[in-house]
Amino acid sequence: MKKRLLVFTVLMCFLFTGAAGRIGFVIFSGNYQVSSKHNSYTVDIDKIYETVYDRNLSRITNKTTGLIAVIRPTEKCITELNRLFSYKEREEIVEELKQGYPVIREIDHYVHCRYIKIFETTSRHSDDMIAGHIVSSCERLKPELVGSKSINFSVDAIGRLLDGDDGEILEENYNTKRGIMLTLDSSIQKAAEKAAESIDSGAVVVLDTETSEVLAAYSKPNDYLNRAFSSYCVGSVYKLVVAACALENGVNDSYECEGKVTVGDTTFACQRDTKHGKQTMKDALANSCNCYFIELALKLGADKIIETSEKFGFGEKNALYDGWSVTNGNLPDADFLKSKGQLALLGFGQGSLTDSPLHFASVIAAIANKGMYKAPQIVMGDVSDNGTVTHRAGNSSHRAISEKTAKTLCEYMRYVVTDGSGRRADYNHESAGKTSTAQSGIMNGDKEIFYTWFAGFYPYSNPKYSIVVMTEDGVSGAVDGGPVFRSIVENIG
Repeated sequence: MKKRLLVFTVLMCFLFTGAAGRIGFVIFSGNYQVSSKHNSYTVDIDKIYETVYDRNLSRITNKTTGLIAVIRPTEKCITELNRLFSYKEREEIVEELKQGYPVIREIDHYVHCRYIKIFETTSRHSDDMIAGHIVSSCERLKPELVGSKSINFSVDAIGRLLDGDDGEILEENYNTKRGIMLTLDSSIQKAAEKAAESIDSGAVVVLDTETSEVLAAYSKPNDYLNRAFSSYCVGSVYKLVVAACALENGVNDSYECEGKVTVGDTTFACQRDTKHGKQTMKDALANSCNCYFIELALKLGADKIIETSEKFGFGEKNALYDGWSVTNGNLPDADFLKSKGQLALLGFGQGSLTDSPLHFASVIAAIANKGMYKAPQIVMGDVSDNGTVTHRAGNSSHRAISEKTAKTLCEYMRYVVTDGSGRRADYNHESAGKTSTAQSGIMNGDKEIFYTWFAGFYPYSNPKYSIVVMTEDGVSGAVDGGPVFRSIVENIG
């Protein structure tokens, strides 16, 4: 009797262990999902995440398709493997099929099979996907699963597939259109990315001048850092803000540039120690005369320059998407600028001042938009399952400078291109902008790295686009950024 009881106990333990192993496999396998029925199990084929659209509802993600083969552990399916897979792949698949469950594999082309099931799937990303940095940020913040496709098989009492069962296709919201609509314009984004091929490392931003909606934003190379939204030393493009402050306060003086100016115990020089001679504000912007703007900053004082800068959004946080905010650079405070040396540096955009290409594009937009400032916007609306768009409210605007000041600055920016350092940016006699070659304080061997900028708008007669080009470790704003600006407007204008 004891012997029979022992045998029965061992047998029950064996059966329990086998059942637990079967259950454990089904639960922990990455490809299988137990259905609500006890006599079936489900293989996941595809999952759909929210689609990212551009402003015209053109898909940026989920726009291409792929193929998935579902191979059941049957002789007939095994005989068809050579139609789809290499010898090595077939060996691996057969080994997996020995577990008694279907195997799924991606395939790169369609081949008609009688027993192996082939399904079309949606590819989330494609090789030619635009605006990778922005898409990645949006998806990382809100990776919402919105649909799925699977296949359900019937099994017997111990979990084996039933012969002749081809499976039932289950689709849950698989054809949904749900997603977010960005302000990006795919054609402009492609033009910006194409134009930036000449840049090894840097960023390009294109805004709508009236709304400050981001039409294109590109960061190169495609690594972890979004340079379009990161802060850098800005250099001479900031002279536009100092000029705006001066004009708002009734200051538009001439100045005799000797190539150098001493403030306290520090001597500042114009580029290559150039003696520009007599300079009006218009001349000083065209020639990027540091000495002129140092004297102008000292005359205006820190408080007035800070006030104007803050009206242009410097130092503010800008909410771009749910949970995603960026800071508009670093604006030194009045206490820090009590040092005349630091105030002098601020006058020509150096020192502790930093800004992002994204934000500075909104500064240019404000100048081109008759003095009205709006923070940049990247999300236009939300798309429902059936494709209905619910538009998000745009950012509010406020007056940063008077319309008269804005008009004067626009004229000066056009002069920079016609008669100054920005000639390489001109296209169709309609480009306007400002160049910059900013010292970074970072050395690469015995050579200092420069951040070079071209910031401008197009067309001059009816501004539509505000464009900033920034290059890391560049030569000059004129050489690096001007041609990129021209290429962009040539292809979108």
